[in-house]
Amino acid sequence: MNKLILLIVILNSYFLQSQDFEGMIIYSVNYKSKFADVSSDQLNSLMGTKQWFAIKGGNYKSVFNGKFIKLQIYRSDKNRNYSLTAKSDSLYYEDYSENNDKAVSYEIKKNQDTIMGVACDLIIVKAEKSKTFYYFNSNYKVNPELFKGHKYRNWYYIISKTKALPLKTVTETEKFIRTSIATEIKPMRLNDNVFEIQNKNRITPAYW
Repeated sequence: MNKLILLIVILNSYFLQSQDFEGMIIYSVNYKSKFADVSSDQLNSLMGTKQWFAIKGGNYKSVFNGKFIKLQIYRSDKNRNYSLTAKSDSLYYEDYSENNDKAVSYEIKKNQDTIMGVACDLIIVKAEKSKTFYYFNSNYKVNPELFKGHKYRNWYYIISKTKALPLKTVTETEKFIRTSIATEIKPMRLNDNVFEIQNKNRITPAYW
């Protein structure tokens, strides 16, 4: 009987590790401004210092505590991101097949940091206008093929090489340095309605 229980535990552990991550990751976010007329504190207040990121299959959703973007939902069936701002109840969509900062090279380094006790490898991606440091662990799997059209911010380019979600990301641009670090990881079953687009009659192209 004990052998049977042990076998079930081993098989269950293998099953969980082989699945794509479904659930929520909470990130602490910090911006360092390079703007001449916008301070780091102002940028953090505007963009937010906390991100609740939920993912299931090819859809993901982020909630922020900033004063500008409050909510973002990516739908793989449309390859669009829908954003809700604090200034309007309209949903502003962007076509994520577009990318104005294409990756040009990458480098992977093993065991570069530990996030929440989890050892992480690092991929460094150089793009035309930015540089991204993406720390990941293969236990938090993602299927790149679900995001094949997601060119924006080189998402598919990165996960096609890591096949995992980030636990820490540092993005350097001419305007700012953004650092996000996972503070909680919550594997869970999510309902599909978490990623539903509400108020479809208020969808409009993004103005930024």
